[in-house]
Order: sequence, then C-alpha cells, then structure tokens
Amino acid sequence: MSSDKPIIEIRNLKVRIAGKEVLKGINLEIPRNKVFAIMGPSGSGKSTILRSINRLWDLYPEVEIDGEILLDGKDVYAMKDKEVRRLVGMVFQRPNPFPHMSIFDNVAIGLKMNKLVKSKEELRERVEWALKKAYLWDEVKDELKKKASQLSGGQQQRLCIARALALKPKVLLMDEPTSALDVVSTKKIEETIVELKKDLTIVIVTHNPQQAARISDYVAFVYQGQVIEVGPTSEIFTRPKNKLTEKYVLGKV
Repeated sequence: MSSDKPIIEIRNLKVRIAGKEVLKGINLEIPRNKVFAIMGPSGSGKSTILRSINRLWDLYPEVEIDGEILLDGKDVYAMKDKEVRRLVGMVFQRPNPFPHMSIFDNVAIGLKMNKLVKSKEELRERVEWALKKAYLWDEVKDELKKKASQLSGGQQQRLCIARALALKPKVLLMDEPTSALDVVSTKKIEETIVELKKDLTIVIVTHNPQQAARISDYVAFVYQGQVIEVGPTSEIFTRPKNKLTEKYVLGKV
C-alpha cells in the first residue's frame, strides 16, 4: 500500500439506532501513521463512528448501518469480524482490564485466543514489547503476576493500550481515553499516543478541543451526526472555515 493512500476511507456512512438517525452521511479519509482526532460535543455521533469502524455495532440488533468503510482498500463489512478487530484495536473511555487476571495475562489473552504466537518465549517477548510501547513496562516489570485491579486508573488504561497493541493492529481507536483520568495520567497517555503513530494510525474521539490541538495531526469536527469541517489540526484551530467550528474551538458550542 502506498503511504499517501488513506488507511481508512469512510463513504456516506449512515447509522440509525432504534430508528433514530445518529450519523447522516459521514465521509472521512484517515491518513496512515497520524493521530486523527474526531471532536465535537456530547451526542454528536463521534463514538458511533468509531464503533462502526471496528464493527462493534454488529452486537446490537437495533443498529442499522449504510455506507462503506474501507481499511487499506478492503470493505470491513466484507471481512470476518474477528479479523477486523485484530487489525483495528479499541481503547474505551474507562479502563476495562480483566480485573482478576494478572498484568501479564491481560496482555497475553488476545495473542493466545488468536493463536498469534508459537511459543511461550515468543509470548513473553510480545507482552514485554506491548507494555514497553504503552510506557508501562518500567512500572510493572517486576510484578507481572499482580492483578490488574491493583493498578492505578492511569496504569489500567495503559494496560488496556498494551492489550490492544499486542495484536499489532494497523489502527488503534481511542474513545475519550483520558476522560476518567487525572492530569498526570492524561499527560502520560497523550505522550504515548504521539509516540505510537510511528507504528500505527490512531483515531481518537475527544470532546476536549485542547486535547485535539495538543496531540493530533488532523481533526474532524462532528456536530449533530455530520462532519462540519476536517483538515490539518493547525488549520482547523487557527483558520477554521466554518463559523460553527470556530465557535466550538473557542468553547462557545
């Protein structure tokens, strides 16, 4: 795949939940190895876009989806759902490690279930690699058998990032990943996100324009189920073309 072709193309995506139209024809192109922020007020449809990309809505019979989502040119709805979720990782708003499992097993579980490693040694190496990528290894390397529930909130969220990274996805979706965390934990996760774009593409949903400004390369402003404006972060924040975008970045929407 050429590096200038977007890794994700969303074409005329419409989503109805229990008959209510939540997304009204979304079109987005997400470039590879960048941080792409989707910002907008609560209820604007941001998380709905993420859940459409990795097919989480498959689990909800009341959700109807129209349109196309291409991952490296392939329609994700024509792929096996398991394959989509291996290639497109997801980190949620609140840390959701498996609390009674060890730190090690939390990261290893996806590798074992998907049969992605051939030996215990390879498993150990991949777990260590993922924890390092999530900037957690130095804090937990001597206590990998400790239960995930014993970690702080920020550490638990970085553990969830490591769990997603262990599968070596092409894309990592992050739904308000710092909204439940303190300032110090937020800073660590933001630094992690900026580092990770060397390895993969990150799509982050945030209702915080300052966060989008700090860490993203591109940003889409979504309002009432529609993309109002999309472009390089510096342009959207300094020269927005739409009045509604301008009001939002100034905190007036």
